[in-house]
Amino acid sequence: MDGFDHHIAPSFFICPISLQIMKDPVTISTGMTFDRESIQKWLFSYKNISCPVTKQPLSDFRLTPNSNLLRLIQSWHLQHASSSTTKFAEPNHDALVKVLLEEIKQPHLQVKALRKIKSLIQENDGDNNRISCIRDDTLFSIAASLVVQTELPGIPQITGNDHPVIAEAVSLLCHLRPSDEALKMVSQNENGRLICSLCSIMTHYLSYLQIRIQGALVLKSIFEVVDGVYKEGLKFEFFENIIEILKDQNSKHGSMAVLSILIRVLKYGNNKEKAIKGGLIPILIELLAEDNEQGHVCEMMLVVLEKLCQKAEGRAAFLTHSAGMAAVLSKILKVSHVGDDKSISLLSSVLRFCTSSGEAAQEFMENVYMDNAMQNCTAPSA
Repeated sequence: MDGFDHHIAPSFFICPISLQIMKDPVTISTGMTFDRESIQKWLFSYKNISCPVTKQPLSDFRLTPNSNLLRLIQSWHLQHASSSTTKFAEPNHDALVKVLLEEIKQPHLQVKALRKIKSLIQENDGDNNRISCIRDDTLFSIAASLVVQTELPGIPQITGNDHPVIAEAVSLLCHLRPSDEALKMVSQNENGRLICSLCSIMTHYLSYLQIRIQGALVLKSIFEVVDGVYKEGLKFEFFENIIEILKDQNSKHGSMAVLSILIRVLKYGNNKEKAIKGGLIPILIELLAEDNEQGHVCEMMLVVLEKLCQKAEGRAAFLTHSAGMAAVLSKILKVSHVGDDKSISLLSSVLRFCTSSGEAAQEFMENVYMDNAMQNCTAPSA
């Protein structure tokens, strides 16, 4: 145990879980203090939702640094260092993060602290001892709590002093890589309040495209791990606004995040109907017609379009657009196997409902394959 005899250490220096002297004491909502590594495993790895000592259920999973106890432990270590070959040393960056976590609790220091933490993560990106690898779960929980606490429900446009805090908190969330367990737990806490807050931010921050793109990136990660019930009931305005992000072709990351969200959520509730009503199909057709890269984004657009055309109103919207057929046909045998499958499935579905004979649809699709195969064979080599 770091070369020290814990029998002579004060009992309140000992973590109730590991029974070791705490290196990074943190306090949970029940008032009990634990070593950070031990309580993180208890909550996020082992998925416990109660206090290890009091057994009380936890509604708040924030870990608050116990700075006073840490100073006492550090002082105790220094006093006993001469009797041990092991020195107590703490990385400067870790110590700075602890200070910043304390600053976040003070409203007038929140923006500055969030920016400092993000800067530290960016500076240490790629380092084996990168701070975010150690602190991601805790930082994600704290940044998420700021997003939730500063939400102003019922107000059509969020403005004023909350904007900088929300902007920095959402930006920090984009730079963190929490464990799947922590991401799921924090996102589903309080009936998915973080999800609702991020959706609200994307709906209300109409003048701040960057925040909305960052919100989409966070939601993309969240929708990859949360249960299906948290993907239902998304508001119509949410789909309207992610379509706006999709239309802005200056952000490939934003487009991919939006498409990934759509792939994850369309099969739940009435989300397909809302996306169709919001005008997603003509936007996808136009983007497909303009896309010359034939890359992963194009494949994702075909996947989403095929899902939407599973609905009658989706097929109607597709057939109404004069470039629909041509846009999809132009991608067959040029994108990927997945893109081909989705294109053929989409066209077959549309033709099945707009022709009197299934044989006609089948003949049409066979001709599509033959025409594209001939084009590939006769195309001049580069």
